[in-house]
Amino acid sequence: MLPRALGRARQGLAPAGRKVFIGNQQPATKFVAPLTQFQTRKFHVLEPRGEDATPLDVKYWTGKPAVAYNKFQIDLSKYDMKKILSAYDEQGNLVPDLNLKQTQDLSQHMDQVFNDVGAVHCTNTGMTTTAEFNAIVKVLMPSHMKYEGGANMRAPIEGNVYDTGAPREADLQYHHEMAYVNTSCKWVAFGAMEVTHNPMKGATYISENNGATDMLMDDPLGQKLIDKGVCYIRKLPDRKFFQDNNRDTSIVYNYWQTSTGSEDMEEAAEIMRSKGLQVEWEDSPIFGRYMVTKYYIDTFEYDPFSKRNTLYASVADDYAWFDSWPGLKDLPHWERPLKLTFGDGEVMTREDKQKWVDCYDKNGIPIIWEKGDIAIICNYRTAHGRPTYDLLPGEKRELGVILGETFERQGGIEGKY
Repeated sequence: MLPRALGRARQGLAPAGRKVFIGNQQPATKFVAPLTQFQTRKFHVLEPRGEDATPLDVKYWTGKPAVAYNKFQIDLSKYDMKKILSAYDEQGNLVPDLNLKQTQDLSQHMDQVFNDVGAVHCTNTGMTTTAEFNAIVKVLMPSHMKYEGGANMRAPIEGNVYDTGAPREADLQYHHEMAYVNTSCKWVAFGAMEVTHNPMKGATYISENNGATDMLMDDPLGQKLIDKGVCYIRKLPDRKFFQDNNRDTSIVYNYWQTSTGSEDMEEAAEIMRSKGLQVEWEDSPIFGRYMVTKYYIDTFEYDPFSKRNTLYASVADDYAWFDSWPGLKDLPHWERPLKLTFGDGEVMTREDKQKWVDCYDKNGIPIIWEKGDIAIICNYRTAHGRPTYDLLPGEKRELGVILGETFERQGGIEGKY
């Protein structure tokens, strides 16, 4: 059962010891926190009853792929993958043999498709292990990143291969990976370790970002997002509080400890600040000692491939992300872990968010998985997501994830919109 304070929150009531203020009202009294080495104060005041939190209508695609499959698929059965994957590095890890002409030919083929389209979908790979997944990705992309500062709990499967970190019951709206910190990644790779019987069930969707950007810029919302930028607000609860009090973990997206890899509050806060985030601490009767972060950034990012500014933010970083997420969907929207506003603090309307979602959906392409398939997508030129799916008895869907080389976000460049 959820704590009593959560029930009060559902009714729009302030939890014990905390007042909720609407609009420009000023508090008559201040919450007095237990004495700690950190100052405790309300870092953000939202309008609990002032928003239309009706779930958004997310479709992912129009029924016709925005880019033809033959433009970005490569059949690896035409290459001798056993020979290509026959080398080992100094640590004993499987790697491609870069001295082989076949490896060089495959690398050039993958590089051409990736540069032209922004995505490579490799089929008939013969891949059955995460080591092979990692090695095939290295044919095109030798540099990977460590997942740190992330919003959700993404567990390592093996080495630098992670799981997707999301329940199958949740709709994952289109997003660009690690858009909410100043160090993002240039690409993301997915490896299909297990797939569903129905090829469309469990498909991953990518959205062609130039088309999505053009559509948004045809609406006044596009210019407003250029002018104001966005602010990402994240709330990360205390794992120790949940463990010590035997709380229901289904209402947790991620703890500050797992997001930062540190149990120390000062060190964890410094890790987040090093990524460009503002950090404050709050006490909550529901979630314990909250780490609350804010990140102000352009909505757009300069894309070196397209040589223009394209969308890099999405409503996946808003509470709408949890509309179908088990446990979290039951929280009132103001208690959910994510919030996206305009950069000046103005709240986005549901109409704004729906327009934004529609732009990505109308440029969507399903990647239909067969076991062993690998997709490498450009984080500038595509967004990715997937709808909820169910599993029949004995059916599995397992995707490994590798995060690519990092870059420092710069936002949009003047004259490149």
